[in-house]
Amino acid sequence: MENYQTYLYGAAFVTAFLITYFSIPAIIRLSLLKKLYDRPDDRKKHGQRISPLGGIGIFGGLLLSFVFYTAHLANSTLNSVLVGLFILFITGVKDDLYPLVPYKKLLGQILAISVVILQGDIRLVQLYGIFNIYELPYWASISISAVFFLGIINSFNFIDGINGLSSMLGTLVSLVYALLFTYLNQPLFITLALCIAGSQMAFLPYNLLKAKIFMGDNGSMTMGFFAALMSIYFLQSNALSNHQILEHVDAVLFAYAILIVPILDTLRVIFIRIFIKRVSPLKADRNHLHHVLLDIGLNHLKATLALVSANLAIILATWFLNPYIRASLLFLIISFSAIMLSQIPFVIKKRQKKANIYEPQS
Repeated sequence: MENYQTYLYGAAFVTAFLITYFSIPAIIRLSLLKKLYDRPDDRKKHGQRISPLGGIGIFGGLLLSFVFYTAHLANSTLNSVLVGLFILFITGVKDDLYPLVPYKKLLGQILAISVVILQGDIRLVQLYGIFNIYELPYWASISISAVFFLGIINSFNFIDGINGLSSMLGTLVSLVYALLFTYLNQPLFITLALCIAGSQMAFLPYNLLKAKIFMGDNGSMTMGFFAALMSIYFLQSNALSNHQILEHVDAVLFAYAILIVPILDTLRVIFIRIFIKRVSPLKADRNHLHHVLLDIGLNHLKATLALVSANLAIILATWFLNPYIRASLLFLIISFSAIMLSQIPFVIKKRQKKANIYEPQS
């Protein structure tokens, strides 16, 4: 029986990959035929017409495979998750085709996560020992969960600014959670994580090297939704398990390490927009870390690999240092390390700019 379930996991991954891989070319052709393509501007430097609807192929691949291979697994909250997911997906598609003003996109996100939190009851029910707080009042649980969902959804939306970054980070996050859910014996979420990874990996050949299609808001927001969903479910299932993989606050720290690149980049950009530029935190700009990596001369592939490798290094460091360092201290160490690493491109850019200023004119 165990071997049969393992085959199902592999089949789910392969099916999600194949559906996405073979659907993307059709989406590209349809987008060009119907003139549904992304137009370059000051922030988007691509010079050709490219479809922003890659998320449709990703969404279709992972959803069809997931539903098919989990039909035998009962879960009372699954319907709420699917409803919320469809609301978010439709919001993203609408924004990709006819850009929404930020508050309308935010309203779509709030509606989607409200279904998941209030009807599906998927929420952070405790703080797992942070500040010595465990059980949360219902209102606090809802509020914190909503902020968490919104933060992660928009963090993946924000980092989707260069080829392959959101997909590769999504693949990394999904594969790590697949391993954690395997240890915790959560077949529904093992399948979900593998379907996400399969569909994201199938998208990369069309986007990473020479982009023929973009993920779009419909893809990046649904990836953020899944990242938040898997994080909350990991914390819940780990806390209730008789064989905890990490104890309470250590599990929170590890979930933070898994998402550290999108979290810290988003917090830094929002801080700059609100307190330095004094504009809306949802106003798009070129202050993201991936933009700076491009500015100092890296191409999309190298910038993506640099950020994903840094995220993986922090995940591994957190895992191996966790038994030896107290969680609060380890949180400070990995946060400080990540912040210092993120400053390197800015230092290089500043030196390059200074060198150009003082370069003799011919």
